This record gives sequence, structure tokens and C-alpha cells, in this order.
Amino acid sequence: MNPSIDTDASVADLSARPRQARLARGAQGLVRLMIGMLCAAAAMTAGFNGIQQVLVPGRIEALDPAGKVATLAVLTTLAALASMIGIPLGGALSDRTRTRFGKRTPWIVALSGLSAVLMMLMSDGNDLITLGLAYASLWLILNMYQGALVAILPDRVPEDRRGLASAVIGLGTPLGALIGVNTASHVGAGTSYIALAVLLVAASLALVLLAPEASSRTAAVGVPETARPDRHLLGFFDAFRSRDFALAFASRFLLCLSYFTVSGYLYYTLSDHIGIDQIPDRNVPVAVSTLLSISVLAWVGIAAFCGWLADRIDRRKLFVGISAVGLGATMFVPILSPDWNGMIIYSALAGAFIGIYFAVDLAVMSLVLPDPKRVGRDFGILAVATGLPQIMSAALAGALIDHAGGYNALYLFGACCAAVAGVTALFIRKVR
Repeated sequence: MNPSIDTDASVADLSARPRQARLARGAQGLVRLMIGMLCAAAAMTAGFNGIQQVLVPGRIEALDPAGKVATLAVLTTLAALASMIGIPLGGALSDRTRTRFGKRTPWIVALSGLSAVLMMLMSDGNDLITLGLAYASLWLILNMYQGALVAILPDRVPEDRRGLASAVIGLGTPLGALIGVNTASHVGAGTSYIALAVLLVAASLALVLLAPEASSRTAAVGVPETARPDRHLLGFFDAFRSRDFALAFASRFLLCLSYFTVSGYLYYTLSDHIGIDQIPDRNVPVAVSTLLSISVLAWVGIAAFCGWLADRIDRRKLFVGISAVGLGATMFVPILSPDWNGMIIYSALAGAFIGIYFAVDLAVMSLVLPDPKRVGRDFGILAVATGLPQIMSAALAGALIDHAGGYNALYLFGACCAAVAGVTALFIRKVR
């Protein structure tokens, strides 16, 4: 045996160990980050869905039973305006934040606490004006929270792991919907608001403690392109000069508009279109939670696998197309079968196809960001394409139901939006 060979091998082995240790720590840190973001995303979505799907419609129905459709449309339009401002604002402000705790962490902690306070205030809304003001204020703050939260992915997740990370974090949407709607459906309104508030704060603290962010004190803030106030304001939307960014925004907006316009009116769809007599036990809130639970099971069952597969074959745009075509076809089920069994089939298929989309959604968005210095701002703008349709859904659905042919028109609108979303995604060049 040659001693020099053994020595050389030993030295090589020893030199490789620190690198292996760093890789192991990096992998563990990424897992903790994804778990923390999953919890935070689920808690945030629980708040959105529990309040929007059950608590607000139920409160409006109690305060204004005759005008519930129009009233819900007005209140959600106000919330939509707040949402449009909140998401990019949260991302932009966190981009420029420099603290020893990082740039996203201070906003995530502070905004979760403020959102919790507003949720508790909403539980005391005994008139439509108070309810509407609290609703819009909460949506502004909670969407600022979302803007800071989603910016973590391009900040801290390597490109070759973003498909898997997108799928894992994306599971927060169905899990949050399941938690939020079931909490709001089975617990008293006042207790539901408190539970959703506590969940959001706890999940936010879990994220920042489980995966601490590095200090941002030494990071460059960046120099404004020009001191002109009008140019500075317009510069906030500079990302839309990028063709791929604009196409990704449009595709995401249309697909989410298709899904959330229909699902956002699920409460009244069951009571008015399907009919209470066909609902098990004639209990609409429980029926809503049942259908959403079916969607979540289908969503969770397919999302993680598709995210992994998209990373493996590097074909994320393909999954967007499959999701859009499948979701568009699914919209015809409630038209052809307007009964409880039809809604069960619709819920399972819709959950599966929207799950395919959200398995690759964040990965696609992160790959079209044009400016690495303004990741939070631009990712926040892209997040508007998801958040805004959720808030706009009731206003659009109300107009379609009251003035354009009823619930069948609602589902046809959803099918058309999904089809156009799929076609639009095909023209994105940076994403395969």
C-alpha cells in the first residue's frame, strides 16, 4: 500500500467535510424556511378565506338580506382597491428596510399584529359602514403582509429549488382555505375572528424564529432613477416594461380571476343556484366547508408531485397550460349538472387543476422578475394578480348574476378567463 495515496485521500476527505457540512446546513435551513413560509401562508389564507367566504357574506345577509348581492359587491370593491395598494406597497417598503433582523422580518411581525387587531375589530361591526371600513383596512394591512412574505422566495430560495418550494409554500393556500372556512363555519363569528388572529400571529412568529433572516444593514438600498416625483411614481411600475413580466402578470390574473370569481361566490351559489333543498341538512355554511375540503384534498394530493416534476423536467409552462385548460373545462360541470353531486365533482376537479397551477406558480413568477434590486416590489405587484381576483370576485359575480344571465353566466365567464390565461402563458419566453 502506498502511504502517500492514503495521505492524499485523507486530506481530500477532510477538505470535503466542511463543504458537505455547509451544504447540509443549507438544506436544513431551506427546509425550515419552507415549513415556516407554509405556516405563514396558510394562516394568512385562513384569514382571507374565513372572512371573505363565510363571515362577511353571513354578516351582510343578516344586516341586509334583500340587497346582499349588491352590498357584498360594494364592500369587496373597496377591499379590492385596498388590496391593489397593499401587496406592492408591502414588498416595496420591505425592499428598502435595513435592520439587524433583515428587511422582511420587521414587516411580517408588525403587520401580522396589526392585522390581528383589525380582525378583532371586525367582529364588533354591527352596521354596514363599520363593517366596510374594517374590511378595507384589514385587506390593506393583510395584503402588505403578503407582499413582504412572498418576497422571501426570490430572496432566499435557489432557482433550481423554486419549483419544489413553490409547491410546498403553495399548499398554504388550500390548507389555509380549509382551516379558515371550517373555523368560520363551525365556530361563532366572534370566536372565529379571534382564532384567525391568533393563528396569524403565531405562524408569523414561527416563521421568523424557525428561519431567521440575515441582517440587511450592509445591503445597498439603491439609488432612485430620477428625482422627479412623477417619474418616481411611474417607476414603481417599471417592471411592466418587461414583456415576460407583463405576460406572467396577465396569465396569473386571468387564471385566478377564473377560479376565485366562481369560488368566491360559492356561498350564494349553493343557496340560490343549487337550492337549499338539495344541500345536506339544508346547512349552507357546512356545505361550503365540505366542498372546499374536497377541493383541498385534491389540491394537496397533486401539488407537491407537480412541483417536484416541474423542477425535474424543467417545463413549468406546460403545467400552467394543463391547469388552464382543465380548469376551463371544469367550469361547465355546474352548468350541465346543477345539483349537489355536480358541485362535488366540480370541487374535486377545480381543486386538482388549480393545485397544478399553484404547484409552479411562485417558481414561474420568480423567473420573470426584471430587477434583482426590487424583488419585493415586483413580486408584490405579481402577487396582486392573485390577491386582486379574490377580492374582485364578488363584485364581478354580482354583476354577472344580476345583469348577465345568472349563475350559468358566472361559470361561462370563468371558463373563458381560464382559456385566455393558458394561451397568454405560452408566449412567456424566459420560462420553459
